[in-house]
Amino acid sequence: MLFGDLTGEGKDDAVVTVDSGGAAGIIAVYVFSALSGKDLNVVYRNQRLYRAMVRLNPGPALVYSLSQWKQGDELCCPSEYRETELRWSAKSKRFGVAKRRTLPATLVAVR
Repeated sequence: MLFGDLTGEGKDDAVVTVDSGGAAGIIAVYVFSALSGKDLNVVYRNQRLYRAMVRLNPGPALVYSLSQWKQGDELCCPSEYRETELRWSAKSKRFGVAKRRTLPATLVAVR
């Protein structure tokens, strides 16, 4: 679990990942926030992940990376990772894609 003020209201939000316990690794990520109230609500969910890595970037931003295999890659060792950075929009009250990029595996620290 990760904590950070992703929604900008001055309170930490909780980033919860779901790990398959097997080869699929992290398969889902949720962001829980109280926003301006007291009750926690899911403000972001992605349940279509496979072998994902999740981190918080300064800004703050939620970043998840997905393995991208090329022909001949082993399951353990993808050639690239596709990174998606999400930022909160106070106006629309939701997360949106701030940027996407593909990185060679040699530049990604596997956790």
